[in-house]
Amino acid sequence: MLNAEQYIDYMVESNTFTKDYLLKNWDGTTNTSWTDVAFENGQMQKHNVAFTNGSEKGNYYLSLTYLDNNGIVKGDADVYKRLTATINSEYEIKPWLKVGTTNQIEKYNVRSVSINNEYGSLLTAILQLDPLTPDTYSYENLPSHMLSALNDGKHLLQDSNGDYYAVSRFYSGEQYHPMIMRDNDIGRDSGFNVNGSVYADFKPLKTLTYTSRFGYRLSGTRSSNTNLPFYGNSVQSRDYVSQNNTSSTTIYYQWENFVNYAQTFGLHTVTAMAGMSYQESTSDFVYGSLSANEEDGLIKNDPLFYYLSYGAASATKGVAGEKLRSAKLSYFGRVGYEFAGRYMVQATLRADAADLSLLPATNRWGYFPAVSAGWTVSEEAFFEPLKKHISNLKLRASWGQNGSLAALSGYPYSTDMATGGVYPFVPGNTYVTGVSPSTMGNDKLKWETSEQINVGIDACFLNDQLTFGMDYFEKKTKDLLINGTTPSLVIGGTTSPMNAGNVTNRGWEFELGWRDRVGDFSYSIRGNLATLKNKVTYVDPSITRISGVNFHTSTITYFEEGYPVYYFRGYKFQGIDPETGNPTFYDLDDSGDLNDGDLTYIGDAIPDFTYGITLTAAWKGFDLTVFGTGSQGNDIFNCINRPDYAASNKLKKVFYDNRWTESNRSGTVPRAGADHMDKYMTSDALVYDGSFFKVKQIQLGYTFPKSWLQKVRVGNLRVYSSLEDFITFTKYPGFDPEAAANSTSGMGIDKGSYPFSKKVVLGFNIEF
Repeated sequence: MLNAEQYIDYMVESNTFTKDYLLKNWDGTTNTSWTDVAFENGQMQKHNVAFTNGSEKGNYYLSLTYLDNNGIVKGDADVYKRLTATINSEYEIKPWLKVGTTNQIEKYNVRSVSINNEYGSLLTAILQLDPLTPDTYSYENLPSHMLSALNDGKHLLQDSNGDYYAVSRFYSGEQYHPMIMRDNDIGRDSGFNVNGSVYADFKPLKTLTYTSRFGYRLSGTRSSNTNLPFYGNSVQSRDYVSQNNTSSTTIYYQWENFVNYAQTFGLHTVTAMAGMSYQESTSDFVYGSLSANEEDGLIKNDPLFYYLSYGAASATKGVAGEKLRSAKLSYFGRVGYEFAGRYMVQATLRADAADLSLLPATNRWGYFPAVSAGWTVSEEAFFEPLKKHISNLKLRASWGQNGSLAALSGYPYSTDMATGGVYPFVPGNTYVTGVSPSTMGNDKLKWETSEQINVGIDACFLNDQLTFGMDYFEKKTKDLLINGTTPSLVIGGTTSPMNAGNVTNRGWEFELGWRDRVGDFSYSIRGNLATLKNKVTYVDPSITRISGVNFHTSTITYFEEGYPVYYFRGYKFQGIDPETGNPTFYDLDDSGDLNDGDLTYIGDAIPDFTYGITLTAAWKGFDLTVFGTGSQGNDIFNCINRPDYAASNKLKKVFYDNRWTESNRSGTVPRAGADHMDKYMTSDALVYDGSFFKVKQIQLGYTFPKSWLQKVRVGNLRVYSSLEDFITFTKYPGFDPEAAANSTSGMGIDKGSYPFSKKVVLGFNIEF
């Protein structure tokens, strides 16, 4: 970021402030690094104890795990705590009857900070606040604007020493002191999950197994949010306390019944399976709020009263709640054939039906077939002379379809009416509430279908020391569920979702590995690489393009035919006018000025390829693992600095270095305070190569000799140390290229993402 001296230079050059004003309101020494103000070394601890035993008749596994992860923001603001218990067991009652259960019980508590928002988030504020403002002021040293706010009854928040968090004289916007952002809301989330299954295998014949399995998931969440009074700056403040709480529960279960058949006839093996599944999910929630109405919404601003039961008489009360239910029914089957371990073929068919909460009765069923085949070439007689070089070689291919309704909920195909607006249809002061269509309806809505082909080869060389795998895949998503089709301008209203798009993904996947042993020393190296080409191949003709996410007042990602999903769309930066220092852009439609016709593709978040490498080594109880992963060819749109706040701090490499000045007319960066910065901020000038390689883990461990451990009745003891996410190679100037991601429509958009942190891990495993 710009330091104090650079910030002053930039602000004076841009005519945002005069130098006299800056020097008068700066103490001459403050040079605040807001990353140092907001971040600290976090601590994480994880403990696990497990018990396991078994016999020919049955077995069990019991474990208890505790995780406490206190993140890198100062204070207990980004904390995740979880307690997990696992109970698994299986028992053979009779040779023809086996029963079992799997269960996991989880309780968690979460506190988090605001991120990725140009309208106010802690991580974005760190990158926007000026370096001339200190972290805190004592009461005796309060500047006049803060003292005036305090005398006006504003709530200036304080640190543990009683000093006041500073309010900038220079920057005033949605972003403000990150510690005020941390403390002005007390948000707590907690919940539980209980996942499990109970099953029975019944074998009336040796070749036939009937399985009945009941799976379940019970979950509940509780959210409490107390909005406290604060003064961040003249734009962001709150005078009164308010409170809101949400509690929700979800119950999901799935009952499956299926039969497996397997029979071998000489060199021939035939398998078959047929079954059905029923799934049902119900959820409900209740929400309550106490909003301030010219006084605190709670009877007292004290943690003991941060509950809905203590609402002030004047508070505006809100309540909401609803119960939702959905269900699916499926039938499925599979047949397979294998000959002599050389030839394999398999075919499957699923039939899935959704209830009326998702699809109309006429289209509720979807049918999804698949087929696969394999040939183990190395088992052929003619291959025998090659086995000393190629120990195993297999060719395989598959084709299949599967369906999705993830984008749908709440009777999306229905035609709805909604109240809205009042009209004086009769004389006097009597008004009638109007009703109009709110959704257009779509009785043709159906399953979204993904169809994929895969062709691959697996090979082992030199007695399995060298392994190689290669795949080619092509996945076509058809009848993509899309919102945002253009409604009739006459009828108005909102369109319902429709099957209006196709997307193709294709690429190659490679794996290569080598392992060897020399005396007591063993080592291995494994690498993988995957390419990806993504393209929208069809969008309904009623849609030119579908909007994704916005940066301030501009939409910057779109879903459009002929481009990758949710590509970046903006102006093409042409260069700096050497006479004025203003940015210039390509006039793509030759209209003579800049308009929407000059917006075009300027990048996308889809990488050309991703890759990884793992190195392992072991020697006399010592073991070493080094793992790295990378991405190449993906773009990141840096959306940190809004164009309407000139006083915000800047990334030095992006706005300061080699900027145009009177003495540097060949600068490649606009002058401070240049014209058309709103277009510059939404152009490819702010789109960066997001490629990176990150060493995710370097772990060194030592396992003590068993002869040492027998004396203390220990079966195994390993101690280890690990560096995780410790080294990153990238040209991206933001916090972390790996963290620059949002929802699907906002992939690669960085508005202040929570970065991965470097971790030093110490641990041990002990077995009795």
